[in-house]
Amino acid sequence: MKGVLLRFFLKTSLFWGAWPLRFFSWWVATGYFFFRPTRRRASTQLYRVIFPERSRWYYLYCAWRQFHFFAATYADRVEIEALKGKAASVQGEEGVIEAGKRGAGGIILISHLGSYEIAARAFQRQGFKHLIIMGEKEAKHVPRDQREALKARGVHIQVATGQEGSMLEGLEMIKFIREGGFVSLAGDLVWTDPRSRLPVKIFGRQADLPAGPHLLAHVSGAPLFTLFCFRVKRGEYRISISPGRLVKASSRSERNKAIQASAQFYAAELEEAVRQHPFQWYIFEPLFSSGPLEARKNDSDSLS
Repeated sequence: MKGVLLRFFLKTSLFWGAWPLRFFSWWVATGYFFFRPTRRRASTQLYRVIFPERSRWYYLYCAWRQFHFFAATYADRVEIEALKGKAASVQGEEGVIEAGKRGAGGIILISHLGSYEIAARAFQRQGFKHLIIMGEKEAKHVPRDQREALKARGVHIQVATGQEGSMLEGLEMIKFIREGGFVSLAGDLVWTDPRSRLPVKIFGRQADLPAGPHLLAHVSGAPLFTLFCFRVKRGEYRISISPGRLVKASSRSERNKAIQASAQFYAAELEEAVRQHPFQWYIFEPLFSSGPLEARKNDSDSLS
């Protein structure tokens, strides 16, 4: 159904622009806001942490903005695709270009900010091999036509299947990176095995982030780049890429500390980015933990 709608709006946007989809998506976001209380509650709880000591009405306002910003990304993608517009301006891509030219590959740490499809399109201007790892739930929201369009640009999508077969998937990713490819993984939500998580401090609270990207950077020896994508205005996005950093440890006993430090470093980057664009962090499920941070840190020993 989503694929049919996408094709319809792609065709109509050639003649009328993206306003029909913007109108339609605005009402869909409004419906979600009023009739999906679980998602609305998760969003208001998120903003209670980001903006403490504000009123309930302010948190509802934040959730309303978040829902409608998210809906607008669909129209932006269709408009850019149909009109062949420039996807985004990119800042800080020099490190990625250098790694690509050396054939070193790398890990792109992405977040639920802006639009990953627009970021992938801009990233592909350099023509690098690119593999995006997605969770099963999120992959279902990507229509087949959209996957094919990304694949035509050299972007492949792989669904993370969880604990079963994860070692084989990890070896395939390492091989892909060492052949000069770039692997993109989300750093702000745990998709698969809940034991593969790292407790970090963000917005003064504890949250569990996936260990996978940081563990992959350590094992592969490839640089890890943090990428943030923001909507500047209608149909225009800005992508910022941090300098590459290595996740290194002098011994096996120090590995967990290095991986934990990398996750905490990313959490600090993410907090700063979200403070600048709070309505563009598209997290619609509980994120923060209530348990003591030190107790949860012991869970990360399972990485050993």
